Amino acid sequence: MLLATRNCHAHLQQGIHGNHEGRNTSYRKMGLGHMQTTHNIEMQQRQQDALDYIVPKYTHPFICKMNPNVEEANKLALVWFAHHFQSSMNPKNFEDICLVNCHYLAGASYPEASISHLEFVIEFMIWLFIVDDESLPQRNTLEELVQFQQETQAIIMSTFPEDKSLQDNLKIYLNDERAFEYNKDFLEKVLAQVTMKPLLETDVIDHQHLSPIASSFRDLWIKAISVMSKEWSLRFAKVTQRDVFANFLESQNLRHDVNHSISSYISERRKSGLIETYIVLLEFIENISLPDTLYYSVPMQHLCEATTDVVCWINDVWSFPKELVAGEVANLVFLIGKEKGCSYNEAAQIVAQMLMDKFKEIQFASMELKEYCKNHQATTLQMVAVDHYISCCNNFVSAIHVCSSQSVRYQRVQTKSMVIPLT
Repeated sequence: MLLATRNCHAHLQQGIHGNHEGRNTSYRKMGLGHMQTTHNIEMQQRQQDALDYIVPKYTHPFICKMNPNVEEANKLALVWFAHHFQSSMNPKNFEDICLVNCHYLAGASYPEASISHLEFVIEFMIWLFIVDDESLPQRNTLEELVQFQQETQAIIMSTFPEDKSLQDNLKIYLNDERAFEYNKDFLEKVLAQVTMKPLLETDVIDHQHLSPIASSFRDLWIKAISVMSKEWSLRFAKVTQRDVFANFLESQNLRHDVNHSISSYISERRKSGLIETYIVLLEFIENISLPDTLYYSVPMQHLCEATTDVVCWINDVWSFPKELVAGEVANLVFLIGKEKGCSYNEAAQIVAQMLMDKFKEIQFASMELKEYCKNHQATTLQMVAVDHYISCCNNFVSAIHVCSSQSVRYQRVQTKSMVIPLT
């Protein structure tokens, strides 16, 4: 999620390595020795740029409060994580997920959640990070990523096997040119699992055919939808279906050299970052209910969009040096520096100003949403639910700020300024 360390875009890598086609041609002409020398020079430059990077200062208006049950809930969540992934995941990748400190991000996002619900949030956040990390081409083959997508989409659609909207949405996503080659077989295999395999029956023992990432998702999915309304479950299904597939398309960008403008990067990141999936969970965690008429209202969507942007951009300014060194340069700081021809530190300052503007958008959207509810005769319970959503978005912003600034995952590369005053 979260904040998930992004998969890299190949076109952004071109800013470091030069034109993709020309690079390959020149390597053949220069020979392996010259190619290795060039690679070493590029690596040294990336490392120096990372060391020279200064995290920009910004001030958000939201208060951070930590859930007192966070350590206890985390112990339970780590047992779940080990059960599903320790035997199958590379030890280094397993350790890297642990370094994210998902429990602090979850605890600050939901400071009032019960231990059991907080455990679920931590587990779901771990899963989101795994989805994002494992989508990197160096982690899994394309065939493995396609298999995971088919299994996950089948689990989602098994909840509503007769719902036409989920099938229609998936067909639209598959029409994207980055997924076109898998269109026919992909949908057929998903529908076969929906109709032939009891993916959601809890009394069925044998689900060993599922990959660990799909099996763990199934576990979380059943916990949530088994106690929630059909209206919320379908909303959660649509958002999760869209965002998980968008994450897959993001990984395809690297393989197919997809170029992005700043605006297209921001737009796609809103989905591939998996943030709204996390926001929608609020109703399950805090036992509230908001009808679709309010959730899909313009001011509510404005609030979700602004929050998503802020969470992704805060992650970008903190994760940038780590990702730059690793070659994972699908990052707003990198993209602004590339398009505007400025230094990374200057680009980071631009992102910081963008964040300040987005903080104001969140506050404005919150007021706009409350006014909308009054004008549309929202019930008292619906107003309470809206207040919870607003608090959740505010908490999420403060949580990602604090956790990113303190994360060992991002401080493996020491820069000139890795810590800023926490607000």
